[in-house]
Amino acid sequence: MIARIEQPVESHAEALEPAAPTGDRPTAPGVEQPHGDGREAAKYRRQLRETETERDTLSSRVVAMQKAEVERLVADDLAAPADLWLTGASLPDLLDDDGNVDPGKVNDATAKILIDRPGWRATPAPPSFDGGARVTVPTATTYQEILRGGKR
Repeated sequence: MIARIEQPVESHAEALEPAAPTGDRPTAPGVEQPHGDGREAAKYRRQLRETETERDTLSSRVVAMQKAEVERLVADDLAAPADLWLTGASLPDLLDDDGNVDPGKVNDATAKILIDRPGWRATPAPPSFDGGARVTVPTATTYQEILRGGKR
């Protein structure tokens, strides 16, 4: 008797799909190949797998954008905004009921972190006393420059 090794199935759709004939196992001449309903079901399973892949890709993009938004909100308070995730904060805890980033929850989490770790506070930039770019004040045109043909 030959032992059959089962491999893990990635999705339910793959479990329902019949195994494709391999090159080393030819099909019997009297066995019919699936057509009609079988092909249509295979087409729907393939579309389902493609849709699941697209869904997973889009979901990971949304999570990345939500994390970036949280870090943007924290950037004024924490020296390194990514440190927020080191304290055990999770993205679902910072979202509202609709799945959007809640600035109030982000501010509360940041305040708790700064109480425990005041060294993580962002230092404000030193004030600039420069007053802007230096501009040389133009001088008035003299008669000598006019006679020489310099300025007009």
